[in-house]
Amino acid sequence: MNRDRIWTLMSRKLSGEATQAELIELDDLVKIHPDTDIPVQYIHEFWSIPAESDEEFLEATFHLHSERLKEKGFDLEINKHETGSLNLDMPVESKSKKRLLWASAAVVITAAILVFTLFPGAKNTYSQEKVAQSEVSTKNGSRTKIQLPDGTSVWLNSSSKLVYDNEHFGTGIREVSLTGEAYFDVVKNPNKPFVIHTAKMDIKVLGTAFNVKCYPGEKTTETSLIRGSVEVTLKDRQEKIIMKPNEKLILNNEDVRPVKKLLSSTKQANEVEKVKPIIELGHLTLYPKDSSIVVEKGWVDGRLIFSDERLEDIAKKMERWYGVTIVITNEKLKKELLTGSFEKETFSQALNALQLTTAFNYKINKDVITISK
Repeated sequence: MNRDRIWTLMSRKLSGEATQAELIELDDLVKIHPDTDIPVQYIHEFWSIPAESDEEFLEATFHLHSERLKEKGFDLEINKHETGSLNLDMPVESKSKKRLLWASAAVVITAAILVFTLFPGAKNTYSQEKVAQSEVSTKNGSRTKIQLPDGTSVWLNSSSKLVYDNEHFGTGIREVSLTGEAYFDVVKNPNKPFVIHTAKMDIKVLGTAFNVKCYPGEKTTETSLIRGSVEVTLKDRQEKIIMKPNEKLILNNEDVRPVKKLLSSTKQANEVEKVKPIIELGHLTLYPKDSSIVVEKGWVDGRLIFSDERLEDIAKKMERWYGVTIVITNEKLKKELLTGSFEKETFSQALNALQLTTAFNYKINKDVITISK
């Protein structure tokens, strides 16, 4: 119990929350347990290291080191849920706070790994059980980058979730499950293929870079290949498709479509007929105003890009990008085709820019925006 108390007091000291009485208690406990003196010093020294300014690197470092730490039986509870999931819902605008959070967390975790490697006696007694499943998720208005234990980099778009088996990942086939949208830069390993599971398809790769979009409730599931090659298995059709660089696979998620059937010489009615999902294999979309920009990958580079897309589809992207809810009341307006790119614009600025090409009105009520003709 005294050893547990040492690590609790140490964390309070580093965060600046320890009282004078707690600082005295910490010193007394370290004297009682001299074997903890050196680990405590190492943590304090690591905490004093200046924070790295590359926030994407820090996020990746945090995730990778936290997994290594859990392998040693020490489970840090930094912004975690009881299920073992990590919820990265930091607003996009809060970059300075986010950088400080990742810097502090990465330094503490790195220090802890060193301590528990060099000093086996300093073991965690809070939880000896490993979390079998790791889950990383983002909310509306937030995006993040992580690094998996094998070195693969993953960028998660808003309202997305990535799940993988923390205990067995990398020992056999590298497998993850995705809901939402993610861009993968997979480390090549011919002996251990990398597999992404979605609701409608499985994607198998060895080493490549590609984007996958599979949001629940949307009409399509998409895979966009930047480089390398991937094998896509369509679950509903039991088909396999090999994709080449710069190709885009679109799978229609809807299992029904309206078919006109002639009932008589004067009457027609719409009848719904069950059909197999429609597959379309095409090319990546290049932004008309700058052909060096790939629309499908734009969000990874911090840009909300759309090219000749319907306003109702653009609205879904803007909902996730800005963390708002958009309601379009005019059916004709929903079908308007627009092209544009936003990077640092606020939501109001983005709407005002869209108004220059399409006439509409909008009202903002907290986080709900109503667009009308």
